[in-house]
Amino acid sequence: MQNRTTIVSFSLALFAGSVLANPVDGEYFDAPDCDNHGNLRAFEELGEGPLFPQDELISTISTLTNQPACVATDDPNMPNALVEMTNLTGAYWDNLFYVGDPETSLSNVDGLAFSYAAPGDVGLAFRIDTLGVNRSLVFESMASDGIFEPGETWAFIIQDYSNALGLPPSFGSLDFAGASFGDSISSGSIVQFAVPAPGSLALLGLGGFAAVKRRR
Repeated sequence: MQNRTTIVSFSLALFAGSVLANPVDGEYFDAPDCDNHGNLRAFEELGEGPLFPQDELISTISTLTNQPACVATDDPNMPNALVEMTNLTGAYWDNLFYVGDPETSLSNVDGLAFSYAAPGDVGLAFRIDTLGVNRSLVFESMASDGIFEPGETWAFIIQDYSNALGLPPSFGSLDFAGASFGDSISSGSIVQFAVPAPGSLALLGLGGFAAVKRRR
């Protein structure tokens, strides 16, 4: 009886966690800029403010820095945004990407990303890491392993950052790129992307190509 109660309690906890989460669905594909990551599928979004539940919650502050992330594409005459974000979720995260809203410009671009909720409008994106030529992740308060641990603070660079609406780096809206809900409180998104199943790679490529054609 005790084992059954434990199983039921565990199942209810999992169900509660799934209700809290706001998963996203979309695609990332490489552009000929900094680093290549292949075709990826969006799964989760982290953010700040009242729209995000505890299991997706971060806090952020931003300042300016002259330190570049991707030297080859940096404009030395433009300041770069330095974002500090702290993991308040209680979970471990990897494969995190920054995705700008359509009004946001930056130069350390790895690729483009779009949500299936608005596939015609893409955002400039990069992986938050220390690898390759786009080394956007400049500080990890815990282990330097690319894992965003509970309670950990990361600092990363959005190179040559600007926003047409005058917004600083902010992450208060749900969904990402053109599907971002709450543009007045957000200029970008923190999205977890992962490699999709092999059978879906061709479809991802076609979807990405169509999105670029629509934007042009």
